[in-house]
Amino acid sequence: MGCQLTKSALNGRTQEYWDQKPGYDCYINELLGRELQEASKDPTRLRGVGKPVHTLALTVGESFEPLLQVVCVLRPKRVVLILNRHYGVALNRVSGSVQGKKLQDLIKQLHKVADIPDDIRPALIDDEKIVPRVLKQDTPTCVFRVLHEEMQKLEAQPSEAQPSEDFTNVVDITGAKKSMVVGAFLYAAHSGLPITYVDFDEYDTQRGKPYGYTCRIGEIANPYEAFHLRDWEQVRRLYESYSFRNARTLLGEPAAGGNSGTGILGAMSRTLGGDGGEPLFDQNDIERVMRLASLLEMYEAWENGDYAAAKRLRDSFNPPLPSEVVPWSVEELGDVWPTTTGASDARTAADTLLGAHLALKQGASKPSDSLFAQPARLLTYVHDELAKIERLITRNEDYRSAYLRAAGLEEFLLKARLCMSWLNGVLSVMVGGGSPVASNTLSASDQANGFGAIVSHSSADTMRDTLRRKQSLKLQHVRMTVELGSSAPNFGDYWKGKTLDFDAFVSSWGNPGFSRLRGEAIHTHLYIPRSIAEAALDLIRAAVTEFEANWLEHFHQGTLGSMADKLVEAPSWAQLCKVCELTFLPPRLRQ
Repeated sequence: MGCQLTKSALNGRTQEYWDQKPGYDCYINELLGRELQEASKDPTRLRGVGKPVHTLALTVGESFEPLLQVVCVLRPKRVVLILNRHYGVALNRVSGSVQGKKLQDLIKQLHKVADIPDDIRPALIDDEKIVPRVLKQDTPTCVFRVLHEEMQKLEAQPSEAQPSEDFTNVVDITGAKKSMVVGAFLYAAHSGLPITYVDFDEYDTQRGKPYGYTCRIGEIANPYEAFHLRDWEQVRRLYESYSFRNARTLLGEPAAGGNSGTGILGAMSRTLGGDGGEPLFDQNDIERVMRLASLLEMYEAWENGDYAAAKRLRDSFNPPLPSEVVPWSVEELGDVWPTTTGASDARTAADTLLGAHLALKQGASKPSDSLFAQPARLLTYVHDELAKIERLITRNEDYRSAYLRAAGLEEFLLKARLCMSWLNGVLSVMVGGGSPVASNTLSASDQANGFGAIVSHSSADTMRDTLRRKQSLKLQHVRMTVELGSSAPNFGDYWKGKTLDFDAFVSSWGNPGFSRLRGEAIHTHLYIPRSIAEAALDLIRAAVTEFEANWLEHFHQGTLGSMADKLVEAPSWAQLCKVCELTFLPPRLRQ
């Protein structure tokens, strides 16, 4: 009581409420009405059930906020609170009756809240109109029986529960745990009552909480079908947002060896009622979903840059996967990319990963083995990384990571230009105080040492200045100095006119602000807004175009033609359903 939230924007106001934890009285008076006002601006959000509601049965969980929203939107004449025996854990455990009394008192406050819109402000003020029912046992059968009793009080109170033809009774499962959901669906199927549910479009990923003003409150039309398809709808949404691990988790595991399984696969392979009969779906359909699960695992490895693991998973499919659903990088990089498979501990894994990564860039035995000497693989990596940077902005909204990866790719391309110039003999090298010679005329040991030093060089600004012919690149620990020879390609100034122009955006130290900002973001948790991440993406796209046209095609003519129609993104959901033959899904869920 007496709490006052200070933020005006709903997003910030909601976070303030979460952080302060002031209690439900504050929520009702400071946030609930504003949430519903905002949600009501979209006619698809607060749909209700199409009829006025007489009795609303609320399955009560730990959180009251969505339940209070439901009471407002449906405006029932009577509420039945379906309560578990206990709530909370250990010392914070409370009885169902205490939980019910708390919610009962809160519901009675709603008619006084001024900023709840008039058309959805409830008028429940009497205790007898808000009936708590504590379950004797937390079982589906007990839930069914309580709902049946409360909705069918014909003899004792014929006017209490039976609505007129213009009204309907409703069961809301928003707060329900699993046993409640099962019982509620059974009763709804038995009586033909509508079931409602509160969903949310936006969640705070750090706090794991939904933003109340993004609520969607309405009827689940067909209880059995809709709730089952809801899981598939979520799998599709997760897949399309590249949350492959979470989508895979939702699919679960099939029942096997006395284990009832989990998730969608568990439901598909389970028999109803434990009667030992056949499962709802035949084995072919279950295997198709398992194939989808394996595909999601492959995509997760690919998106995480574990091309070797993704390739192993790709090779395990029988029948083989069609090429149109396998990212280009899995095929090109899977056989050469570093992996920690077989490492017994973290130290061994770290040593293995570092050694393999350096060998990939420097060449396992000589510079000509390097990734920089393999134009198709080099181009594959560049485009795969560029696509991931784009997704970090457009799908993940992780702008700091996008900026850092864009800066990393820009540095990688600078190094690639120098390494390709070395491998093709257009770098002039001075060893010690000697005269400049072409890089490909050095001894084998000097070539390996010099090339390795370029690969290990870590200053993007000095590499860029060397390519601009503004200075020589000093490789001090191998006593070499290198610069572009006269036959080397011209380095195009792809940054000119860009927001993060290297010459216009300069730090107080005199170096490009692009590089300095990268360093600051690496060493501190510096916030990068979307505008800067998008500017970095614009810059790196220009860098890739310049690299391809002036350097890759110069040294390896025709390479760009090999990337036509190559897949750098996950295929569409519709294509995935087709490949996995998920024909048992309704057509709208396969599109």
